Amino acid sequence: MSDWRHWPLLSIGFRPWFLLMLGFATLATTLWAGVWIVGGWGAATQGLFDGGQLDWRWHAHEMTFGVGVALVAGFLTTAAQNWTGRRAWHPAGLLVVLGVWLAARLAFLFMGANPLWPYLLSIAAELGILFVVARLILLSRQWHNLLFVLALSGIVLADALFALQRHDGGLASIHGWLGLLPIVAMLLFIAQRVVPPFSANRLGIPPRRTGRYVATILGGGPLLLFLALLVAPMWPNTLPLIGAVIAAVVAGTGGYALMRWWHRKVLSEPMLWLLFLGASVVLIGLAWMAAVLIDLPVGGLDGPVHALGLGMLAVMAMGMMTRVSAGHTGRPIHLPRWLWPVLVLLLVVVAGRLLLPIWPGLEPVWLAITAGGLALVYLALLIVIGPWLIAERADARPGVRR
Repeated sequence: MSDWRHWPLLSIGFRPWFLLMLGFATLATTLWAGVWIVGGWGAATQGLFDGGQLDWRWHAHEMTFGVGVALVAGFLTTAAQNWTGRRAWHPAGLLVVLGVWLAARLAFLFMGANPLWPYLLSIAAELGILFVVARLILLSRQWHNLLFVLALSGIVLADALFALQRHDGGLASIHGWLGLLPIVAMLLFIAQRVVPPFSANRLGIPPRRTGRYVATILGGGPLLLFLALLVAPMWPNTLPLIGAVIAAVVAGTGGYALMRWWHRKVLSEPMLWLLFLGASVVLIGLAWMAAVLIDLPVGGLDGPVHALGLGMLAVMAMGMMTRVSAGHTGRPIHLPRWLWPVLVLLLVVVAGRLLLPIWPGLEPVWLAITAGGLALVYLALLIVIGPWLIAERADARPGVRR
């Protein structure tokens, strides 16, 4: 088609967002492996321009507000369009927000985490996504979906706080990873909606829903934890304990939900058990975080933070992106055989990275290996899913345009 507004890539939100997410995640994890190889415990190397540093701040920010936000944007704007029956993106508006998001990633890559204006670009892209989702929900009066507006607002706030504290040594303690919690809230809330019907449709079993209270805890709990930790420095003797209780309650409720949804047939469907496994890793991260917050001898925040990140942005992402990309491009909804070895690599990488704080320790060579392995996972997903995202639907049906 000659008219760019009718390109398949711009027909629905998940297509360009997933493509950019996988491409950038491949680059970011490859560079992070290189940082550990070159910088060792210095954990920083020169940016590509003007002496900027690719240090832990760049890694933390870009995995959360780069990779994480792109994953959420692709999945949530597509889901919101389906829920509301309204078109999420005009092609021109979609290109603008994508361009701002990409400009932010390039700015951080070339300049490092010190200048302010890359953060402003990052926040501007998040505000664009927030506007699109809020507009769909408010116009459709779907008040039960306001959690997504609150969570996206939390991401904007977390990014702004990261920018304000980017030169503060205390950033590493809490605020450097707070942006993960609104993403946890959205993905767990979405999981309780999609896992039961997906399981029922794929496995031929009755849907095993868990009800309103579980949904409220899975979606609202991480946001309460976000707020508690946000203001924890003001009441250092009280709020960490409250945060630990909230994290433990969400982890326990999520464990109950997974047991409720479970059926032995899940093991026969990789995309399903990827969702179960990813959610389990996230819940382990929350329970681990609860233990850290009450000063149990379980190591520092490195373990739980990476459990949250890997559970969402690697394991759950692989299942969600493959399922959405296949289903919405007219292809069979199953994990392609090309990805089976990648699935094994993913499991090894996740297990290895979560064991590193305990054994054999956070040695640069092991950090480089796990980051490089994750880069290969993202690259393989890009090679397999990428062509689906830019091509016409395989079943010759028209793209989604409302």
